[in-house]
Amino acid sequence: MLITQLSFAQGEFRFGLKGSSNFGWIGSTSKNIVNEGTTLAFGYGIMGDYYFKPNYGVGAELMLSNIKSKFSITDPLVFDSAPNDTIIGLRYEYNIQYLDIPLTIIFRTKEIGNLTYCGNFGFSPGFALNVKASIVSKALPKSIIDQDPTDYRVNDSEGDAFTVDNFDDKVFLFRFPLIIGGGVEYKMAGGTSLQGGVRVANTLTDMFVKDKSVIAKNNYVALSVGVLF
Repeated sequence: MLITQLSFAQGEFRFGLKGSSNFGWIGSTSKNIVNEGTTLAFGYGIMGDYYFKPNYGVGAELMLSNIKSKFSITDPLVFDSAPNDTIIGLRYEYNIQYLDIPLTIIFRTKEIGNLTYCGNFGFSPGFALNVKASIVSKALPKSIIDQDPTDYRVNDSEGDAFTVDNFDDKVFLFRFPLIIGGGVEYKMAGGTSLQGGVRVANTLTDMFVKDKSVIAKNNYVALSVGVLF
């Protein structure tokens, strides 16, 4: 790893590496989808901060993030491949890998001992790279169980065997959440700092591509650790 701290136009420009764990859930205004709790996932990437004033700056990151969620559909559903069985409360677990590009405005305190406290807010456009789902309901038709509805690719033909009559499980490939967070930075040797933080992401875009009867937004709270050089 290269230790780098640059001055640019009387400002401070810093690079770093970051890892995070997040707890995802489904937020919805639809009564026919129910969140089934939070799910742990992880991410990692690079970050850069530019401070144009000692206490004010902007930040950008490039993160590869997994966001997991679990929910159930309360409407009666029928699989196209098992038309004689009606299921109420069909339960799904999603695992979506995003390329996230968080862009934030940063506020920080003056150094107190070796510690600096900061807050940030902004937005984080994300692009889905890999979308997998599992159907985890217990009372599934035998024909569906035999085809193993676990970790199938939702947006590919791989998921066609698990198509239901009035719910489209395909995921929108773009995600746009607002983010807000805060953290603490500990100054180590030279210009290197250890950073820890928390972030909340509240998504504005619908998770599903075509299904407008089910409105779902995958949100999360993330804890992160990073090193700034």
